[in-house]
Amino acid sequence: MAALFLSLAVNTFYEPPEKLRKDSEFWSLLSLGLGFITLVAIPVQNYLFGIAGGKLIERIRSLTFNKVVHQEISWFDHPSNSSEAVCARLATDASTVRNLVGDTLALMVQNIATVTAGLVLAFTANWILSFVVLSVSSLLLIHEYIKTKFLKGFSAEAKVKYEEASKVANDAVGSIRTVASFCAEEKMMEMYQKKCSAPEKQGVRLGLISGIGLGFSYFALYCTIAFYFYVGSILVHHGKATFGEVFKVYFCLTVTVVSVSKTLAVAPDTNKARDSTASMFEILDSKPTIDSSNNDGTILETVKGDIELQQIKFRYPTRPNVQIFQDLCLSIPAEKTVALVGESGCGKSTIISLLERFYNPDSGHILLDGVNIKMFRLSWLRQQMGLVGQEPILFNESIRANIAYGKKGSTATEDEIIAVAKAANAHNFISSLPNGYETLVGESGTHLSGGQKQRIAIARAILKDPKILLFDEATSALDDESELIVQEALDRVSVSRTTVVVAHRLETTKGADIIAVVKNGVIAENGRHDLLMNIDGGVYASLVALHISAS
Repeated sequence: MAALFLSLAVNTFYEPPEKLRKDSEFWSLLSLGLGFITLVAIPVQNYLFGIAGGKLIERIRSLTFNKVVHQEISWFDHPSNSSEAVCARLATDASTVRNLVGDTLALMVQNIATVTAGLVLAFTANWILSFVVLSVSSLLLIHEYIKTKFLKGFSAEAKVKYEEASKVANDAVGSIRTVASFCAEEKMMEMYQKKCSAPEKQGVRLGLISGIGLGFSYFALYCTIAFYFYVGSILVHHGKATFGEVFKVYFCLTVTVVSVSKTLAVAPDTNKARDSTASMFEILDSKPTIDSSNNDGTILETVKGDIELQQIKFRYPTRPNVQIFQDLCLSIPAEKTVALVGESGCGKSTIISLLERFYNPDSGHILLDGVNIKMFRLSWLRQQMGLVGQEPILFNESIRANIAYGKKGSTATEDEIIAVAKAANAHNFISSLPNGYETLVGESGTHLSGGQKQRIAIARAILKDPKILLFDEATSALDDESELIVQEALDRVSVSRTTVVVAHRLETTKGADIIAVVKNGVIAENGRHDLLMNIDGGVYASLVALHISAS
């Protein structure tokens, strides 16, 4: 619109003096009005696109995070889906997409509208001039195609490199005590800078190519202007165009070419947004085999807790060449305690993961009360189980909030929290803290000792009131005194529940109803402690003897 006004206003300088003043006042007032319209329109435009971008980034992050937390565990085993890489995607990729939808998209929409209006007005004024200039301007399209070929893949490669750098930073911050104890700060900085050096070089190349491209765009613009005036003078000389038509086409197409140049200048941002969008939609379009958000499946009114593992074969998806189980069979009777023992790496913790359906066996069946666990609604199945690991993860909140986390669907009452804390031998030490249950545990529970964290984890697990308890080496990292306290809590909460214990210290297995010895991917022996000790050359007896000699 401004180009049209300017081209029409130029004619006033070639009018008689009596008409010049009147027309100049008219065009001046019209330009002033256009300025006021622009003063209002541009802030409104940026405001509306800002709202659209903000809502988009919120929606993308929410949908992506929802998809991430419902992914199967094997998805996180891939290095590209580590916690650091996923967090980097949520932080940077969504913001990049928002930048495209915000100011960049506003500029592109504005430029497209300008180009369309400019072409219409130019061809209406003089189609010969317009066609000549437009054919020369095709150099811009050729240049853009070549530049796109050069830039292809740059932003995607840089994004991967920055995610690797984020992993180093996350490891350094998360393990800052280890880094400080080894005086490894400089080493971590070197690793981080090394990861950042590759995208830095790519950024230089990207800037150089983009700069050359933008320079060529303006070179083509000025060449087009020079050629335009030459052709325009010839047409005016032969009566094919008037002075007013020449300037109307000139201003309209000049604005059009400038708009195209501005649009081409944001091509690198468009490439980044495209790669970021592809990264986000890769997560959004993924379909996990084990989907905890799926509410399909059956549930049981009452759960006894009988578990049967039948001819289980299993390999981890990230280690397909390592056979973990080969025809493993194991019966876990209801309300009994079964201890899993064996050498490190034999697959004891893997059984826990299979029971929780973190993974599906390659073949064979896992039955709960005679029903294949694949038939159950996944969220319901996991609600029947309480898991306490070797290194329990506590959230950076209060002790109360960490315990209450175990209750799904409603808020845990004060009496419930205190009751489970007492059952887990945790109430006394919590009460002795200055802030009691409101004490913040710190990141990953760093403000608490190992035994205290374990007892809070046990309280959190039994708040679910599960029928099945799973203890994955819950006392292996504790000192003797803490182990006795935690073991007492485990014995107390295991009453009337099916309990599976992965044992690191064989002393904790003596009271188990069944001891299952895992070796070479099968259950080599199972029975009570006294029975297994009487087997000559037995695997369990050998483990006990080895443990005694080591201690």
